[in-house]
Amino acid sequence: MGIDWGLNVGKLADDAEALASLGQEGQVFEVDSSGVGDFSTMQEAIDACVDWRGDVIIKKAGTETVTTPVLFNKKGITVVTEGMGLPPEAAGERFAIYGSHTDGPAAIISQPCRIIGLGFIGSEAAGGSLEVDGTTGGFSGGNFVQLKSCRFSHWGVAKAHALILQGTGDVWVEDCYFDGYTAGYTVSAIHIEKAGSSGSWATRIMRNTFLNVTTYAIKMKTAAVPVRGIVKGNIVIGAGKFFDDNDVSGSFGFYDNWLPTATDTASYGDTVSNLISAGYKFADNHYSES
Repeated sequence: MGIDWGLNVGKLADDAEALASLGQEGQVFEVDSSGVGDFSTMQEAIDACVDWRGDVIIKKAGTETVTTPVLFNKKGITVVTEGMGLPPEAAGERFAIYGSHTDGPAAIISQPCRIIGLGFIGSEAAGGSLEVDGTTGGFSGGNFVQLKSCRFSHWGVAKAHALILQGTGDVWVEDCYFDGYTAGYTVSAIHIEKAGSSGSWATRIMRNTFLNVTTYAIKMKTAAVPVRGIVKGNIVIGAGKFFDDNDVSGSFGFYDNWLPTATDTASYGDTVSNLISAGYKFADNHYSES
């Protein structure tokens, strides 16, 4: 059911992200819940992909409601939404994966992949909408992952988290929109956890918008977790603080972020001096004006 690239240049020509991601032998698949495309569900399309072939999945407009998590478990695939002239941060409302179940996330990423423009909405109050699972490490886990222009919507459920990063390496979260809407998140928008003895390495959290998170935009989970990465160019709007280290040492660098609160404990779970002592770095961040 895959579409030969040589016959379908026009289908991807307007989407440079997908065009650049297609492997030399890669196939192109469409997901259309109306039944017109190659597959009606995202899981069917992922299952048709082959590890490291460089396959591309195009998600057509429409919310896909799932009762178990969608498993992004094929290596080297790119999932991208069709072009419809929508602003990047808003597209996820039209291309959403909605987990109607209450015992798990809407989706789990467990292999290297790129996801561009999708929306993720979970119904598990104690969990998150999307989990990236790097438990097994290297190229055999949820590492080397890019989430770009994705939207984490609220949809009336006061979730603990929008996104959980568990023992990941080389994960990029960029230009995404974390929408806390009216109730926010009960713990954090992004929760960084360990997997066994492995923490989060080479993480990039860049140019994201956090709206009304009410708690924290980014938070570490309790216990000794090595963390490394860059947090740069993010914007926090409305209620909520930016970062809580939760007494976990690390070496995230916080650069050029824009916060509506004052420095120290108005924006963080501790003073900047204490966070620096714990290994974190800060430069050129922007705080409230009075």
